[in-house]
Amino acid sequence: MKTSPMERLKKIFSKARQKVLAKRKRLFALLGMILAMHLALRFSPYPEAKRFREKERSVRFYDRNGILLQVSSVEDGLKREWTDWEKIPKKVKKAFLKAEDRRFFFHPGVDIFSATAAAIQNARAKRTVRGASTITMQLVKMASPKSERSMAKKIGEVFNAFRIEARFSKRKIFELYLNSVPFGQNCEGVASAARTFFGKELKDLTDEEIACLAIIPRRPGGYNPIQNPESCAARAAEVFSYDYNELLKAAKGAGRFSYPFEMPHYIEYVKRQLKSSAKRMPFEKSLTASLEVQKNAEGFLREAAKIARGSRIANSALLLIDNSDASVLAWIGNNDWFDYFHSGQIDGVLSKIQPGSSMKPFLYGLALDTRGADGKELFSPASVLPDIPMEFGSQKIYIPENFNNRFNGPVRFRVALASSLNVPAVYILNEIGVDNYLLKLEELGFESLKSGGKKADLGLALGAGEVSLYELTRAFSVWTRDGKDSSGKEIYSKDAARLICSILSDKNSRALGFGYNQVFQTEYPSIFKTGTSNQYQNITALGSTKKYTIGVWMGNFSGQTVMGKTGSSLPAEVAKKNLDFLELKRKDHKPFPEPENWAKAKICPLSGMLAGKDCKNYVFEYVKKGQEPSVCNWHKSEGKNSILVYPPQYQRWLLNSKLEAQVNHAAYPLKITSPKEGSVFYLKASSAQKQAVSLEAIGGEEESAKLYVNGTFAFTLERPFVFQLPMEKGVKNCKIICGSQSAQVTFEIK
Repeated sequence: MKTSPMERLKKIFSKARQKVLAKRKRLFALLGMILAMHLALRFSPYPEAKRFREKERSVRFYDRNGILLQVSSVEDGLKREWTDWEKIPKKVKKAFLKAEDRRFFFHPGVDIFSATAAAIQNARAKRTVRGASTITMQLVKMASPKSERSMAKKIGEVFNAFRIEARFSKRKIFELYLNSVPFGQNCEGVASAARTFFGKELKDLTDEEIACLAIIPRRPGGYNPIQNPESCAARAAEVFSYDYNELLKAAKGAGRFSYPFEMPHYIEYVKRQLKSSAKRMPFEKSLTASLEVQKNAEGFLREAAKIARGSRIANSALLLIDNSDASVLAWIGNNDWFDYFHSGQIDGVLSKIQPGSSMKPFLYGLALDTRGADGKELFSPASVLPDIPMEFGSQKIYIPENFNNRFNGPVRFRVALASSLNVPAVYILNEIGVDNYLLKLEELGFESLKSGGKKADLGLALGAGEVSLYELTRAFSVWTRDGKDSSGKEIYSKDAARLICSILSDKNSRALGFGYNQVFQTEYPSIFKTGTSNQYQNITALGSTKKYTIGVWMGNFSGQTVMGKTGSSLPAEVAKKNLDFLELKRKDHKPFPEPENWAKAKICPLSGMLAGKDCKNYVFEYVKKGQEPSVCNWHKSEGKNSILVYPPQYQRWLLNSKLEAQVNHAAYPLKITSPKEGSVFYLKASSAQKQAVSLEAIGGEEESAKLYVNGTFAFTLERPFVFQLPMEKGVKNCKIICGSQSAQVTFEIK
């Protein structure tokens, strides 16, 4: 049966459709296979590529003015800097493409044409005269370095090249290559190569220098321009259309670059901070420090260190910060990083030291901010503090002494701080409380005292707790910032900070403790405080202006004591010289601002009260507005004679001082000052008969008193009420009766 034309046409279209569908299926199958291969290449495990991409890179450290301070090393001192694609000059990219892989952007990781040509050429020569490795294949070799050469390895490299191409873009592959290619001379990557061979940044290389660099990776030893400038220039001339003589000139201009090694302790600190942040190390880091300021600081500290050698001072450190944000301007962790004999790599800025009296301003500042039950300040700059032999504590008796082993009797608050007297500082801490002081020190950032501060107890007043110069310097800057820390948080009241600045810049008040020393005389407003630890292992100086704060430490990490009477003059001079270097450039100095709620009044320099008609001298001192003290009652006139009358707590000091003065006992209640309630004394068997407990009482309305021990009358006391009680084991209750007044104390002898 004949089919109709329409049916034949349908059959033709049906067959054509089936063919199209078949071709489409084959195409989809092919595309599916290609996609499957691509996915397999891209997502198959390739840990070497991941490790290679995440390998450690050198970090470029710059100062605040863009001056290179250091390029950190990776393994075995290798320099491996990274430069982002956008910052690599185009002429560098073009040169390496021309030298290594001209068809890089047109092949899938393997260059068939180059491989074929190389195979033919090598076969004719019957030896390997030409390679065919692409940039991608070289990256594979870098990711999986192996010494043996075999056909299986080559096939593996081809496969891995396809995997690299499936994983990364061409740009990323080329970027990885340029930042990782080895050049010899312990450097990898074009940035490190430019610096190592020519001492330049990539952007500053000439065309000829780029050409010389581009041919080094083929034979790092043979084409090294430092060792073989002629070979380097000749090979570069073959690859690039540059004049050989110009290339030779560039090659001969190469020289091993001496990498800078500035501020090693500070940069080590920055590295630790970066690593602790759990983020990848940056490829470059701009620091707040100034190399100019650092170099000057190193010079000043080096001079002082030479002088200090005769006093057995082997180590020193310095920290200089900008008060506006507490950023570091200079950081010297030790005299010499490479002085291994004296532990040069230990960072004195971060090491814990006993700062001695340099801690006292923080205590006195708290005293100015402390109020009593009546809401009034417990202390003022005019307050009189006892600088006399005193016992503090009970079971653990603490008896502080001044550094010159002298006692000055009644001393004004201002003079006690400026002259760095010890007994008044301990007296203040005993009044305020150790716990309150530790809370304030924690606010100031003294993390070091969280663990050992409580153990130091009243010794905290004299800097017995161990802190770092880093903590100390940053905390000291609070005074010239009106009591605020670098974040703007108020640590002390504005007035307390301004009063401390007034005291620490007062040369006359320093005279009692230090004489009229000119070390701290500056042409700009400044404050200073020094400190020496008990064993003279640490001498410290702090200085601050409105803009800058500096801390300087000198001592020995070995624990060896300082020899002679060095004191803190050396670090003090270093602190002043550094501030001079910064501040004398400026012309806009203004005096420290006045406290807002305090006004100056004429006061008696001895009693701290308003100067009266019988006071021979007066000084101007800040007193709280509306809380002026009463008129001095220590100086009195009896006819034509002037007499000086002290409170009874100074009675024993007066006996030793041989001053012509009286003690006003009757105006004060009877009080036993020694021993303290609850004290414990230990009897030594070897000299039991010679041992005694010193009993002392002050005040009382009569000139004699009766002493009772455990309820039994023992002795009649005459002024001064001082008695040596023989030591016998047991609990003792001593009671003194003076007229209608009585006082008692209980202690134990073991």
